[in-house]
Amino acid sequence: MERLINVVLAKGVVVTLGLASLLGLSSALWDLGRLLAINHSMETPANLREEGLADLHPLLGFAKAFDFHVHHQPLDAIRVYGLALQRPETDPLEDIRYNLGTLYLEDAFTLWKTHGLNEYIRINTLLAASKDHLKEALRLHPQDSDARFNLELAYRITPPPKERPKNDFQGNKGSVFATIPAIPGGGP
Repeated sequence: MERLINVVLAKGVVVTLGLASLLGLSSALWDLGRLLAINHSMETPANLREEGLADLHPLLGFAKAFDFHVHHQPLDAIRVYGLALQRPETDPLEDIRYNLGTLYLEDAFTLWKTHGLNEYIRINTLLAASKDHLKEALRLHPQDSDARFNLELAYRITPPPKERPKNDFQGNKGSVFATIPAIPGGGP
């Protein structure tokens, strides 16, 4: 009797271990299938739709934004990188910060070359955003020489501050009323 109980228990343990192994294997296969789907989507980021991209894996958003960057669509890339930054579990955070800083730097450099100081405010705004993102990328990964180089470039191409217009008034102000044009003779 005792022997029969040991045999039944041994078979029960074997069956339990078999079921646990089968569940573990099915879970591993499910995860593998999901990773393969993510890898396939990353290989062809142009096929990814932007609707619902924020709900997918953060690397897919990064791949889509990088695809925009490569195909010279910086505004779309900046928008998708911004969506990726809003996710709390963003993995390639320093890469996103570096790419955003580089995009802003490229845009500022293009404006500087094509329009010069006519676009002073936009250039300074883009360079400030570039510096912020590149500093954050360096804070996250201090050994990144590319981020360090781009940050140095952003500081070097920052245009000098605009000079304030000079006051051209050459007259003598005897009183406040002397400058009011509606009162002849300057008032009382």
